[in-house]
Amino acid sequence: MKDLLCIDILIRVPLNKFFTYKSNIKTKIGSVVKIPFGNNNEIVKGIVISKPYNKKSNFQIKEIISVESYESILSDPQLELLNWSSSYYLVGLPKIFNSIFSKSILDINLDEQSHKKINQKNKNYKTNLVVDHSKNIIPNIIDEIKSNTNYKQILILCPNSYKTQSTFNILSKKCKDMYIYDSKTIPSDKIKIWKSILKNEKIIILGSKSAVFLPFIDLKKIYVIYEHNYLYKETDKVLRFNARDCAVVLSNIHMCDIDLISDSPSLESMYNTKKNKFKFYDKSKKLKLKTDLKRISIFNRLENKLKNKIDGIISLNILDRIKTNFEKNQKSIVFTPYSSDIEEIQNSLTRSNSNYKILSISNTSTITRNQIEKFFKEINQYDIIIGNYSVIDGLDQFNYNLLILIDPDKISSISNYRSNEIYFQLIFKVIKKVKYDDKEAIIQLFKSDSSELKDIIRDDYFKIISKEMNERELFNYSPFKRLISLELSSKKKDDILSKGDTLYNEIKNKFSFCDITNVGLIKSRGKIIYKIYLKLDRVRNLRKNKKIIFEEIIKVNRMKKFNNNLITIDVDP
Repeated sequence: MKDLLCIDILIRVPLNKFFTYKSNIKTKIGSVVKIPFGNNNEIVKGIVISKPYNKKSNFQIKEIISVESYESILSDPQLELLNWSSSYYLVGLPKIFNSIFSKSILDINLDEQSHKKINQKNKNYKTNLVVDHSKNIIPNIIDEIKSNTNYKQILILCPNSYKTQSTFNILSKKCKDMYIYDSKTIPSDKIKIWKSILKNEKIIILGSKSAVFLPFIDLKKIYVIYEHNYLYKETDKVLRFNARDCAVVLSNIHMCDIDLISDSPSLESMYNTKKNKFKFYDKSKKLKLKTDLKRISIFNRLENKLKNKIDGIISLNILDRIKTNFEKNQKSIVFTPYSSDIEEIQNSLTRSNSNYKILSISNTSTITRNQIEKFFKEINQYDIIIGNYSVIDGLDQFNYNLLILIDPDKISSISNYRSNEIYFQLIFKVIKKVKYDDKEAIIQLFKSDSSELKDIIRDDYFKIISKEMNERELFNYSPFKRLISLELSSKKKDDILSKGDTLYNEIKNKFSFCDITNVGLIKSRGKIIYKIYLKLDRVRNLRKNKKIIFEEIIKVNRMKKFNNNLITIDVDP
């Protein structure tokens, strides 16, 4: 048995493990190396993830070939956040690396020593919940950034690429050293941004979710725009992280101020202000939903359907209003919470008037940066824009006067404890739009009573959230309990039902430390999901109990029955 000097290396393969290699070459954690991998000894790049250590082995251990970048392409604060994410969201670190980072970072070659010295930290840093009820919150950020001449690095988070681009169009005119980092950023630009950050150059990063995991050296301020937006929560990748919550952790690591900005704050953030974890600042003084009801028309889809006054899913009186608006050379937005309804809405509008110039925006994942830039340049060439929740916040440059919201109350019917909160925020968003520039709004309800909606409009947002908070506490939901969702998904109902029942039977006696709610089968985006909620005490033995859950689910995943249907763990769903 030989005693070998080894290092652990991260390789971009879909396995939750690091790989051990011999090394007589000097490296650092974060160095990029070339190594032989697999049975065919394919030459690939990897990232050193450990310090050298001695290992005894009877087996042959392969040796690294060369060092591509001796200087680390990872920063210490970045690694701290990644390790926290692994522990908090119950996902192995190798999986996180492969889920979050693009292959392009392996092409980074730092030819000089990165400036790792961090300036004196701010021991009085604060997490601020800022309520800003102005027409556009972005200009308010500009003045603060420009006044802070001593900053090195600033991070501004947006919910998605559309909001990122629209924000950039406003901020970049007055702020230099600003770069976009999101899913639309091309690999060469990602490398450029990554290197600039590691060299601790003066830079402002305007990004979506993944930007929170950049290798910041010396962050001075973080802004989270529309912190309530549920798009900050990742729902598709292995790591189901919330970028807003990760940004708060990142501010703690760097000891820098963070502003969570919203016009309709999330229930979790309001809870944290009550617990004195966040400082509360109301720039609007009073956040009221009250507005002129004469400028908001309310229709009921079900009633119109019974009277045969509907085309597809749109009431005929709404189609008439859009037509009248068009004849006055005015523009309209049709907004739906559901991407699946967009095509049907467009068909109804086309049948109503073939002369409409319509732009539908549903799937943002396939759109390139150039297409987004072109969209904003040409946005006012269209008569009608149809979009879902993911794009509505990025349409401030569209000169519309009529906003139509289709079936928001359908949200309340889904099996999600956050549905009421999302519904209130949608309504508030419409009301806010109506308050400015003499805009009018139409809300078509799916089946709800219009009097209920009028009560919401007349009421105070904080009062509404307070009621919802009481409901959450009564039924032991977040933020009063730490919630973990276990999910199995399939397109076959019988198969997933059987596996889901097996999962529930396996855990119901083993997880006696938490409340278990068997939600059962739900439909989501063309899939059938079997969902189980685990409700844990937020303080008592939380880390220990989460570890037990993680280890037990690994065991269940190895069961033959669950082949090809791995259980997804979602913390804070």
